[in-house]
Amino acid sequence: MSERPVRFIGSFNHSLDTKGRLVIPQNFRDKLGEKFCVAPSYDFKSIAVYPTEMWEKRNEAYEKLGKLNPALNRYLEQFYALSYDEQTCDGQGRVLLPANIRQKILGEERDVEITGANDHIRVVAETVSSESWTQFGTELPELLEMIAGLEKKEEE
Repeated sequence: MSERPVRFIGSFNHSLDTKGRLVIPQNFRDKLGEKFCVAPSYDFKSIAVYPTEMWEKRNEAYEKLGKLNPALNRYLEQFYALSYDEQTCDGQGRVLLPANIRQKILGEERDVEITGANDHIRVVAETVSSESWTQFGTELPELLEMIAGLEKKEEE
């Protein structure tokens, strides 16, 4: 029987402390492992926290895209500038979000939503999360129609 893949699911609201530390919920900490990576999400709208293994898979995928692509190189310059590996939680389960990524992605926001994003954790300002939820509600009928179309293609 194969081992079940690590999946991050669920949603929690927390606040950053004055030093920029964030409590990682226990069930997420257990799945992250002792050391992990803090990086921007692919769209730079949130902070992603990756288990080291998933971080390495993400890097391998980028490397396969080619090193001579100027757009990819520009993207990766910023992506890696805001990425921090070998991160750990302290005894209270907090991780210090490095100031540079915290300021560029969360701004002055202290209240955040921590959500599971399948292979990583997503940290987003609560205001951004609320806007995203509203937009999702607006787009839901169209999304459901697209998903139904995918299911029909699968059946063919």
